[in-house]
Amino acid sequence: MNESFLLVSDALPGISLRSAAPSDCDDLRAWKNENRQYFFFRDLISADGQRQWFAGYRQRPDDWMFMVLDQDRSIGCMGFRARDGQADVYNVILGRAEHGGRGVMSGAFRMMCSFARERLGVPVVARVLKTNPALGWYRKRGFDVVGDQDEHVMIALGERFEPVAVSRKEWTS
Repeated sequence: MNESFLLVSDALPGISLRSAAPSDCDDLRAWKNENRQYFFFRDLISADGQRQWFAGYRQRPDDWMFMVLDQDRSIGCMGFRARDGQADVYNVILGRAEHGGRGVMSGAFRMMCSFARERLGVPVVARVLKTNPALGWYRKRGFDVVGDQDEHVMIALGERFEPVAVSRKEWTS
């Protein structure tokens, strides 16, 4: 079963990443459904479907889903999983638009990518639909396009990325 913990960085005060808990399923589902046009899976997710996904997620030791916290308030989510010898970033979603533009998601993303590199020791990548407006956001955060498919691009964390020191604190859901 996946671990429960909190990630913090002295370089990013007020921002933290908390491992997702069953109580987060409603937010995760709502945020994914509201933004489904930007993801490979575009169907509406039911409450039961979300619970099934979460139960499966909890059994995968190589999969991490985080809630982004701004001063301890959940405002979004992001995750990564071991896939094909890489740390594959997925479901980066700002769930509460009023928290946008303040650097919280950027800071959390920097923290997560630093943790992913440290934890897995492999390249950090993402598959992003060409129609996803977040593609420019990823590029500003140190990702470069390394592959081009029909409807998506493969991006990888490049040399411009500046990692931060991340501390892990135990947390129980």
